[in-house]
Amino acid sequence: MCSNSNVIEVKKLALLWSKINDAAPKVYVPFTKFDIGITILSTVILSSIRLCSEYAFIHILNYNPNTYKTYESAAACTSILHAIVLCSGLWSVLRSHPYDICAKMEHAPKAYQKASVALIQMCTGYMIYDAIFMCKSNGWSFHDEDKAFLFHHIVTTLYMSQTRVLGVGHISAMALMFTGELSNPVQNGHLITKFGIQMKAHDAQHIFHTVHPFMEMIFAIVYFILRAFVGPVQVVHISYQLLFTKKGRENVSLLVSIVWSVMIFGIIIGSIPWTIESWDMICDGLTVKYDKDWDYGPRYEL
Repeated sequence: MCSNSNVIEVKKLALLWSKINDAAPKVYVPFTKFDIGITILSTVILSSIRLCSEYAFIHILNYNPNTYKTYESAAACTSILHAIVLCSGLWSVLRSHPYDICAKMEHAPKAYQKASVALIQMCTGYMIYDAIFMCKSNGWSFHDEDKAFLFHHIVTTLYMSQTRVLGVGHISAMALMFTGELSNPVQNGHLITKFGIQMKAHDAQHIFHTVHPFMEMIFAIVYFILRAFVGPVQVVHISYQLLFTKKGRENVSLLVSIVWSVMIFGIIIGSIPWTIESWDMICDGLTVKYDKDWDYGPRYEL
């Protein structure tokens, strides 16, 4: 049971996101009342942060502008910032009302409805920004290696948007967003260090060389726990609530429940290769997999 001071703190952060929703410009999809104002703002802000990150890696850290590793590192910084802001907001909103997968959004207090919509829009904006920059970084085309990430972005955007349109399922969407993004800071921190030890290979004393083995181990542990245990339990619970409970059958159509269940199971199944890889990293201890001589393939060559 959380203390009263913690409850007040959580509510205040949720209310902040409600105020952000109120302050943001309203932009509607033509001929609908589907607001995408925060989605557009999120896309623009994250794109600006990404460009600033690219500038910093090239002109301050002296990364080579002709290698994809530089732009992946900049993308990782942007992703870390997004995940920290998003997860703090999601934590506040999820803790501020009962965890009821099949609850209708209209039954929640107005402030929490607004906060939920703001966070879902922010995450949608990230998916759009990331897809744009994946395409931009590959000469305005999608590389084969990006297709799995693009599929993930499409599925999550559809899921999040449908919960807003139908006015139900938003809690499941936010819960999945939270556990999905929780490993993001260490995962992208690991990406930065694994490329960093190659970009700074000439400087054996650089902090990347010191931090990388620990970052790889922390990432592997966090990712494995979330994808091998938390994620599967979560999607089974959500699917059960949607498909087999009275409230789920009343508030969400059978077709939508099936589609959502397939979507979320697809995300977990799609992460299996990375889950296996993270287990292998754990078994290797501090002997890193991605060392300074690792070959990332022709896409990452100069």
